Amino acid sequence: MAKLSKSRSIESAKGHWIEWLTGSVSAIGVLALIGWLGFEALMQSDGAPALSVKTISSTRQDGGYLIVFDVENAADRTAADVVVRGEITDGNTVVETVEITLDYVPMHSRARAGLIFYNDPEGRSRVFATGFSEP
Repeated sequence: MAKLSKSRSIESAKGHWIEWLTGSVSAIGVLALIGWLGFEALMQSDGAPALSVKTISSTRQDGGYLIVFDVENAADRTAADVVVRGEITDGNTVVETVEITLDYVPMHSRARAGLIFYNDPEGRSRVFATGFSEP
């Protein structure tokens, strides 16, 4: 007659300490993430994006002049479809105008882009944001 085995099932045994540690650390991480997201949602302001444009460089290229600039958004809102205009002036007269639309500028971030002019912009150009939409 065959002898019956008295081995215990793996499922009935108590969990290993590493399983408890992994589960506890994961639960703490999930709760901390939920708390942080809730805090950010409550503390976010409802103001408009705060866009500023800073010229980085101006260089001559084949076919024109390239002005590289950064658009910085210091607000708690993302700006979409940001329109940036560059103008070359001669006194009070605008000689050339170029525009570019950036897909978005995230909150507390910056985006870099460039404008290409036909005329030399040295000392007589200005670059500024003219509009945006809310995503």
